Amino acid sequence: MNAVALTEIVRKFCEGLIKLVYLNILWFFFSLLGAGIFGIVPASVTLCKLQKRWLEEKYTRSITKEFWNYYKKHFFRSNGLAIIMLIIGGIIYFDLTFFMKMEGLVPQMVSIMIFILSVWFMMTLIYIFPIYVSYQLKLLEYIKYAFIIGMLNPLKTVGIAVSLFGIVYLSLFYPQILFSVGISLTFFMIMIISLQAIDHVTVLQEKQAKST
Repeated sequence: MNAVALTEIVRKFCEGLIKLVYLNILWFFFSLLGAGIFGIVPASVTLCKLQKRWLEEKYTRSITKEFWNYYKKHFFRSNGLAIIMLIIGGIIYFDLTFFMKMEGLVPQMVSIMIFILSVWFMMTLIYIFPIYVSYQLKLLEYIKYAFIIGMLNPLKTVGIAVSLFGIVYLSLFYPQILFSVGISLTFFMIMIISLQAIDHVTVLQEKQAKST
């Protein structure tokens, strides 16, 4: 490897790191702008959208302006999706805790079934943001597509889960990671793997369409 190639690698790495830090700052700012609870999801969706453009090597003139425009455009819609997911997750959680406290074979069987549903829910939750920024769908269809893509890509889903665990684990011991690049890096890893999963499903759909 010559000096020119090494310099180019270092330059791209530094540019990428600066982007991650800046996106992390924007995420915290716009999350607070939406009163925290209502700002987190729109900020996360916007972060994924800009990272998708980044991975697709599309030019973004102003990151801050793009962030603000997409944030305000999808503020209510993304929060609507978040409320639906919160209701589903709440039902699963309360049902699981209810049946786990009961004794007997039937409650145990029901608990196992609900636990499997909770795993599927977490899998769907992982893909929901990448699906949101990749397709124009009705709110419930985002959930359906996220579930299907997760089920068709089990290895990639495991890869995302391992990456998330690693970043969360490091953030617990080194909180500065969370406040510098933790959020943006987490979503960046999700987007890299999720876009590959989406492309894989798209290829399968095209092959199926050609065979029919």
